Amino acid sequence: MNSPHPLVLILAALWFSTLAILIADPLWLSALMLLCLLFRGLLVGFEFKLWIRQVLKFLPLIIFIILLQAYLSDPQSSGGHSHLFVISRSGVQTGLAVSLRLLIVFFSAQVLVRLNYEDFDLAFRALRLPEELCFMVFYVIHLIPLAAEKIRHSLRLLRLRGIAWNKLRWKAKLKLYQRISLTVIAGLLSGSDIQATALELRGFRSSGPRSRLHTRAFGISDAALVLVLAVVTHLIVITL
Repeated sequence: MNSPHPLVLILAALWFSTLAILIADPLWLSALMLLCLLFRGLLVGFEFKLWIRQVLKFLPLIIFIILLQAYLSDPQSSGGHSHLFVISRSGVQTGLAVSLRLLIVFFSAQVLVRLNYEDFDLAFRALRLPEELCFMVFYVIHLIPLAAEKIRHSLRLLRLRGIAWNKLRWKAKLKLYQRISLTVIAGLLSGSDIQATALELRGFRSSGPRSRLHTRAFGISDAALVLVLAVVTHLIVITL
């Protein structure tokens, strides 16, 4: 079976992210998380080891969010008495819901990162949207992964120079992070200028019809995926 149309994939990723923001129940968010993982697995393969590593990277942030919500939410639940270590059940649920939203948005956004510019061009052309908007959306989506890769590259260079990152003090780490971040931002801005110049040289704003190497029509798999999303949305609406 052919892969879904890029427009359908973009709509599916937006569907997961939107529902993650609108739904407040952790149980429904857990079900949506499983559905998001199932969608990603059917699309690019079930990479369980990779998923576990990615969740483990978010684990400190998840624990911090849950503890913060547990201690700061529902200050009236202690009967008017102030206790330092009073854990709110509603706060734990809120923290869990926020953490699940974060994971759903992350995993659904990774579907968009896997799409190349030709995919975005096909999707935006199907909606008859300007090509300039297509390029801006594509560039912004891939900006964060590009910045993360540049930061990892800078850290590898530090290790090759014999700098033991784990043995540095926090003050030295902050100084290095400041220099690395400034270097990465400057590189991204320079890269943006180069991309804009390259587009102008290729006649990006020239008028007239454009010829394209790859074309794509909607198929049965696209209709089936849209139908599934519509049915699930209807079930969530009537249940909630």
